[in-house]
Amino acid sequence: SVDNTSSVSDDRFAWQPDSQMRSRARLTAFLEQCGLDSLETLYRRSIEEVAWFTEEVLHFLGIDFDPPYQQVLDLSRGPEWPRWCVGGGLNISRMCVDRHRVSRPHQPAILWEGEGGETQTLSYGKLAEAVEECAAGLRILGLGRGAAIGVHVPMVPETAVVLLAIARIGGIAVPLFCGFGVEAIETRLRDVGATALITFDAFQRRGKWVNGKMIADKACSDLPDLRHIIVVARSGGSVPMEQDHDCTWDELLAAGRKADPSLRDPEPTSAEDPLTVIYSSGTTGTPKGILHTHCGFPIKAAQDMAFGTDVGAGTRILWITDIGWMMGPWLIYGGLLLGGTIVLYDGAPDYPDPNRLWSLCE
Repeated sequence: SVDNTSSVSDDRFAWQPDSQMRSRARLTAFLEQCGLDSLETLYRRSIEEVAWFTEEVLHFLGIDFDPPYQQVLDLSRGPEWPRWCVGGGLNISRMCVDRHRVSRPHQPAILWEGEGGETQTLSYGKLAEAVEECAAGLRILGLGRGAAIGVHVPMVPETAVVLLAIARIGGIAVPLFCGFGVEAIETRLRDVGATALITFDAFQRRGKWVNGKMIADKACSDLPDLRHIIVVARSGGSVPMEQDHDCTWDELLAAGRKADPSLRDPEPTSAEDPLTVIYSSGTTGTPKGILHTHCGFPIKAAQDMAFGTDVGAGTRILWITDIGWMMGPWLIYGGLLLGGTIVLYDGAPDYPDPNRLWSLCE
């Protein structure tokens, strides 16, 4: 409970928050909003009164629907087919970018560090500009509402920009592990009928460069629906552009920068419109794609992050992952929706020595 009383002796815990930390915790603030005095009561009501709990979470996270939803939860088709925020309009890119560019334009949205020690920072203002330019560039290529777009990029700032830009145009992002081989990429892109793939030239692992574009070219060689390959340059060298449907990341943003400003606007998607397909690992059979909506995965990610890791506006959070695991999108959607600062690390966690992550945190 919030008062930290427990029948278990204190020596069972490595650390406990003091009263000051408990009083300022996001979970404490949520309990106060709900008018409750214990976590146990909140947990019970969250199970027994799902619609009430969901509405309280949406209010706590400041999710703005345009138009407003008419019903938070519709179970008329049975619990296996719920409809959330019925009639509500929501493009999650607005919640992750647009509102923060106004309230905290100079706060870091993304802090990135590469395996070789390179760093990059994107403020919320700069992130918003990049997302808008990327969205406009994608639209110029003919991509828009309902288009499935593979995201085969390591944990770099462009990855967050891409996820939010795809959401902005009403597309469906398909995150892919940057270490996937040809068959794994092809299987997933074919499954969703992807029309575009965003990949990279090369990335570093344990001091060696891994070629991503070569793998992507082979994976896309027999995909009839795929029309565009967009290449993010991370190696500092020239990008191998071997296909007539290739373009570079810089070319995409440059085109978006010059485009009609209306192409930067968010698509008027609904709360239940598809946002991303996140695949299972495929270790026990054919990988299974789970379809998530604008009002689904990002909201739950932000809820988990706020209550489980106490993230709020300005809080910095690092999670060692790749975009191909659900924790990659979890970090990006959840952290930015909350107005936090997400820390991205692209590299082996123990290279060049076991203290790598401690030095990164420092």
